Amino acid sequence: MLLIALSVALMTADQRLAALREARSTLEYVVYPLQILASLPNRAGHWLGEAFSSHTQLIESNRRLRRDNLLLEAKLQKFQALASENAHLRQLLNASEHANEKVKIARLVSIDLDPYSQRELINQGSRNGVYRGQPVIDATGLMGQVIQVGPFNAQVLLIADPSSAVPVIDTRSGLRLLAIGTGQPDALDVRSAPVNADIRVGDLLSTSGLGERFPPHYPVCQVTQVRREPGDPFAKVLCRPTAQLDRHREVLLLWYHPAHKPDAAETEPATPERHGKHK
Repeated sequence: MLLIALSVALMTADQRLAALREARSTLEYVVYPLQILASLPNRAGHWLGEAFSSHTQLIESNRRLRRDNLLLEAKLQKFQALASENAHLRQLLNASEHANEKVKIARLVSIDLDPYSQRELINQGSRNGVYRGQPVIDATGLMGQVIQVGPFNAQVLLIADPSSAVPVIDTRSGLRLLAIGTGQPDALDVRSAPVNADIRVGDLLSTSGLGERFPPHYPVCQVTQVRREPGDPFAKVLCRPTAQLDRHREVLLLWYHPAHKPDAAETEPATPERHGKHK
């Protein structure tokens, strides 16, 4: 009760006497450091709590950002693949506009696992009008021909297969040649070129139309090497296919109907004679 009465008296005097106000101001300088010390544990605890909370939030935010970044990168890769595929489809459609024959896009289903075989399975078959011996192209050149047909699928023999032979013509000199597969998707062996033949590196070889298997004037390959060895009557010529045999999943089927339709014996893929060992 005494302390209560004293407190009331001090509050009354503080309101009415100016001397106590000055004393209170002086006491504040003494009490302020004590207030700081008294509040320090609470402030330190609050600061540490915020620091740990901020650190935890930063770690979680960093993890979330990394996860979102991985997801975005995966989607970006898919979008890039789709963009590339769309660009290839546009090239195929552009190629089909310049083709006089009926064309249809087919999609690759599987490839032959034999490293020396260049064959593919496509998702078009006899139900879609596909026939044996049908030419297959892409946006940049001849790819091969259909050799087996099922109701829903067909097998394509690529021009790089060792059993493939395509009659070609040098678009610059008019020289008629035979492009034979080597088993590698980036190389063809050109036969029947005499040692003094007018053929150079960089020449474009296109289908000649001989044999009426492939329509004429479709690019087949570009000459990359010409070697003339003394005593050999034929030049050794290598070329690179213009078609991208191992890169895309879509091809174009051509419906080619020459004036002379090949008989059943002629619809088998040509198997060239081999001179020497094939490496």
